[in-house]
Formats: sequence, structure tokens, C-alpha cells
Amino acid sequence: MKTALFAFGVAFLIALWLTPRVRDFAIRMGVVDHPGGRRIHDRPVPRWGGIAIWLGVVLAVALAALGDWLVAGNKFLTPQLIALLIGASVVAVLGMLDDRLELSAKWQALGLIAVALAVSQFGVRINYVTNPAGGLFYLGWAAVPATVIWLFGVTKTIDLIDGLDGLAAGVCAIASCALAVLAILMNTHSVAIVCAAVTGASLGFLRYNYPPASVFMGTVGAQFMGFVIAGAAVIGAFKVAAAFAVLVPILALGVPLFDAVFAVARRAANGQPVYMPDRGHIHHRLLDAGLTQSQVILVIYCATVVLSAGALFIVSMVR
Repeated sequence: MKTALFAFGVAFLIALWLTPRVRDFAIRMGVVDHPGGRRIHDRPVPRWGGIAIWLGVVLAVALAALGDWLVAGNKFLTPQLIALLIGASVVAVLGMLDDRLELSAKWQALGLIAVALAVSQFGVRINYVTNPAGGLFYLGWAAVPATVIWLFGVTKTIDLIDGLDGLAAGVCAIASCALAVLAILMNTHSVAIVCAAVTGASLGFLRYNYPPASVFMGTVGAQFMGFVIAGAAVIGAFKVAAAFAVLVPILALGVPLFDAVFAVARRAANGQPVYMPDRGHIHHRLLDAGLTQSQVILVIYCATVVLSAGALFIVSMVR
């Protein structure tokens, strides 16, 4: 518990300190999001703010691991956790390239799938789910594709919801906090620390991303956090049936997950490529209904808190 709080605090301070510096660096490098089209903002805003989140999480976990080892002799950095952080860092680098070069949807997808396949070979894998008839149902050969679909789906979901100031950062802070609480309940020390770090980094970044945002997290931040949250849920499944371990992020990310599924269905029904962006997302619809940006994100924050609390209640009752 103390190590998780330490990771939270360190990640928060690193992201809080680093975000304005990353913002200035993005401006110098010309990585700027210009207004127009489906974009809500009315002025150029630098991207790459997610670099502060990425470094905040990785450095906080590394310092927490060092401190835990020096003070108590504990080594919570398992091969699965190391693989997840390395994989998420590769995803972050790919996101940086996308923010700078605007990679095609095909290359983004192939990169994510390749990283998900790689980390699944180091034990970050959904090996079983709860059998409704009782006991566990082992996936066998389907474990790897199921894990890849899960990692890819959650990562892209966070990327899709990053269309409004402060929305993705706040939702990820709530979802990762819920996962940290679940990990504490299940005595999964390493997952609690990583999720606490994600929560801290998200909140530190949110200081500059809340409307009106002075910096966007970009693909680097959205996909990094999505990958870590999805992977942390899988690692947490080692001590609880996977159906319940992934229930928390499924409900905590209920609004963006529903939005992503609805977006794919909507685009397919309209004969559009499923990766083609549009203005049909939930936050766009709420804005069109007359809500302000701040009101929209608060509505989605509240829904995320309620869904997260419900998921934790369900898991606490069945564990």
C-alpha cells in the first residue's frame, strides 16, 4: 500500500513538472494540432504531452521498485510486469511517430498487434475465464489471440475518446485507480503499484490538459495508458478469474468502450472505413445537445466513477 502511494506521488510530480517542458519541446518540433474539421479547439495546441505521462509512470515504477528492494528486500518487478512496461514504451514511441508523421491506420494497427503478440509471449496472457457452469474454462491456443484482441481493443478505445480536453486523462485516472483498488483487494502488489502510477501521472498531466487545454496527450499518451491499463488487468487475472479481473476495466471504461463499439457499427452501416474519424462520438453528441466542454467531461467522469464503483462492488462480492 505504501509503495503504491509512493508510486502515485512520484508519477504525479514528474508529470506535473515535465508536462510544460514537453509542451515547449513539441512546439519547437512543430508537433502541433491545428483547429478545423472534427476538432473542437479553436487554436493550435501542441501534442506529445503524453510523453510526460509515459516517463512519469515508468520512472515512478522504477523508483518504487528500487525503494521496495532497498527497504524491504522485495522484488515486485516480475517478468510479466517488465514485459508490459517495455511493450507499453514501444507503443508510446510508435505514438510519438504517429503524432509527428501521422501514420496510416494500417501501420498503427500492425504496430499494436505486434507489441501485443510480443508481450503475450512473456506471460501477459488471458489463459482462462470463468465457466458459467462452475470452475474455470481454459482457453488453450485461443489465449494469445484473445489477449491480443483485448490489448488492442482497450488501447484503441482510449485513443478514440481522446477528442475533448481532459477527457481521456480523467477517464484513465479513474479507471486505473479502480484497478489499483482491485489489485489491493486481491493482494496483487505489482499491479497496484503500476495502476497507482498511471493514476498519478494522469492527474499531474490533467493540470495542463483540463479545459482550456494548453497541451494534448496525443497518440503517445492515449495508447500508452490504454495498453498499460489493459495489460494490468490481464496480469491481475493471475489471482482472480479473468472474467472478474477484466470486469473492472470493462465497466470503468464502459463509456468509451460503448462509444468505440457504436462508432465501428455506425461507420460500417454507413459504408465508411471503421477507422475513419467522424463527429458521432458521445462527447460530440453531448456538445451538440448544448453542453459545454466542462459539462461533458464532468458527465462522463461521473458515469465512469459510478461504473467503476459498481465493478468493484461486484468483484468484492464474488471473490
